[in-house]
Amino acid sequence: MPATFRCLSSGQTVTFTLQHDIDSMKGHAGYVRVDEEGNEEPLQHDAVRTDTAFRAPTPQKRPGRPRKH
Repeated sequence: MPATFRCLSSGQTVTFTLQHDIDSMKGHAGYVRVDEEGNEEPLQHDAVRTDTAFRAPTPQKRPGRPRKH
C-alpha cells in the first residue's frame, strides 16, 4: 500500500511503495504522512512569510584584469 508524505519546510509531497521506506519516513521529523485521515494539517497558501529578508542585489565584479586607460 503506497504512502504519501509531505515536507514541512517546502510542502512537496513524496509517495513511497516499499514498506521499509514507509517505516523509515515515519520516524523522520521533517515529513508528515498525508494519506492517513486526521493526520493532515491544512495548508496555508495565502500566508505571508516573515522569515525571508529581501534586499537589493550586490553588484558583481567582472573577472580578470581591469582595462588600460
